[in-house]
Amino acid sequence: MTATADKILEEARSLPDDERRRIAELLLDSISPDPAEEIEAAWVAEAVRRANELERGEAELLDGQMVLDNLKAQYRVTTDASAPKG
Repeated sequence: MTATADKILEEARSLPDDERRRIAELLLDSISPDPAEEIEAAWVAEAVRRANELERGEAELLDGQMVLDNLKAQYRVTTDASAPKG
C-alpha cells in the first residue's frame, strides 16, 4: 500500500467499531462489482423470471431430448434441401 493508504488505515483503526464498520461498508460499496457476480445475479434473475412465468401459466416445460431431436430433424431437412441434386 502507499504511505497515504497506510496512514488512512492507521487512523481508521483508532475509530470506534461502528464508525469503522460504516467506513468499510462505504468503501465496499464504492468498488465495482466482480463481473462473475454480475453474471451470476443475471442468471438468478432469469431463473426467477422463468419460474414465475411457469407458476402463472405463461410458459410450459418441454422435454429436453424432444427439443434436441426436433432441432436435429429441422437441421437435417434444411441441410438436405440445400444440398445439390444430381
